[in-house]
Amino acid sequence: MLDGARPSADAREIVSGICEGLLAAGVPVERFALFIYTLHPNLQGRRFRWLKGEGVDQSDADLKAFDGAEYHDNPLPTVLRTGKPLRRKLCDPGSPDDFLILKQFREEGVTDYVVQPLFFTTGETHLVSWATKADGGFDEEMIAALEKIRLPLARLAETYMLRLNAANLLSAYVGRDSGNRILSGRVHRGDIEEISACVVFADLVSFTRFSNDASAEEVLARLNLFYDCLVPPIVEGGGEILKFMGDGLLAIFPISDEVDERTACERALEALSVASGGAWTPVFSETVPPFRAAVHIGPLQYGNIGASDRLDFTAIGPTVNLAARLLASAVLVDGQTVVSERVADLAGLSKAGAPSFELKGFDRTQVIVPVREMPKS
Repeated sequence: MLDGARPSADAREIVSGICEGLLAAGVPVERFALFIYTLHPNLQGRRFRWLKGEGVDQSDADLKAFDGAEYHDNPLPTVLRTGKPLRRKLCDPGSPDDFLILKQFREEGVTDYVVQPLFFTTGETHLVSWATKADGGFDEEMIAALEKIRLPLARLAETYMLRLNAANLLSAYVGRDSGNRILSGRVHRGDIEEISACVVFADLVSFTRFSNDASAEEVLARLNLFYDCLVPPIVEGGGEILKFMGDGLLAIFPISDEVDERTACERALEALSVASGGAWTPVFSETVPPFRAAVHIGPLQYGNIGASDRLDFTAIGPTVNLAARLLASAVLVDGQTVVSERVADLAGLSKAGAPSFELKGFDRTQVIVPVREMPKS
């Protein structure tokens, strides 16, 4: 542990190695749990649990996990509050039965249960617990061994948490793929690569008028509802949200060895179909605010752009420009979703009667295809 638990970077392997090492050293650990409180928009924390003979599992606690009686009638909040270890020697008839989980442990044959605080250099407190089924519980030498590894365990847990928080926050603020690229070292201005992708722009209909008249709370609720409609199906379809822009968003569906151009277009259109009510034609309602969207496909530049010390990981290029122009022109064809001629061909959409327009910045006229019905897969 002092050596950094090399060579594995997998937290589950590190946990397993620690517990198996303790068993080999004569400490009869039956159950181990590590509780780490994380920075994440939807989660409170992460638990790693090791059970003898079963290995390690991982679970995440959502934002409501700590609101119920099950959490508060548990030793964890007590140790967090006091910053002191807590031990219940369950094989001792006089051991207090003051937490709900202790009854469960007794029924499972646990004889001793210890919760220790893990103090991070930031001042935060996280938790680890140990349990045994050995006759007589942990002896004093075993308790000393658990205490001895507490400090190096805290350093390992903090190192893991810092990486986890960085990944969570980058994913939340710049997108999953962009965040992974940043963590892997793509952090310099000009770190750009050319990729091919299906580009999606979308924005709310009549949002300017609405936001001018509505309260701040109503505006925020409308925006969050809009993003809750669009973001999940885009992400589930393999898309990457690159940017929120007021009442709009920019997303891409990258082309790869596993995803060809046709598939990327179909996934983008399917995501928009789900977002607009799940039907082949839009079904806007109180829970699905009206929006417009535009889809184009082609090569683009993807990476770091900005000032020397303030960068944005985004996409630029003619493909992105045309998608933006298509969105601005959707009103000209009374379209909720419009696509370029190339996307229409790939997705098998009818171009009958589709008009052509001169779009700012483009030399030739562009066909704008309104999508009256989403293609059926």
